[in-house]
Amino acid sequence: MKQKAKQKLVTIDPVCGKRINRNKAHIAISYKGTDYLLCCPKCQSEFEKKPEKYVTD
Repeated sequence: MKQKAKQKLVTIDPVCGKRINRNKAHIAISYKGTDYLLCCPKCQSEFEKKPEKYVTD
């Protein structure tokens, strides 16, 4: 598989920094029109408390 194709399948959890396979992400949250993938309920809870802390403009 080409490197670019692999990179598109992987994203970073904005809360903990863990690499997540987009096809296997457990939690997706939309904030201000952008979708964020999170690895676990703990990261979801942290993101929901203060999303602006984890969002990059």
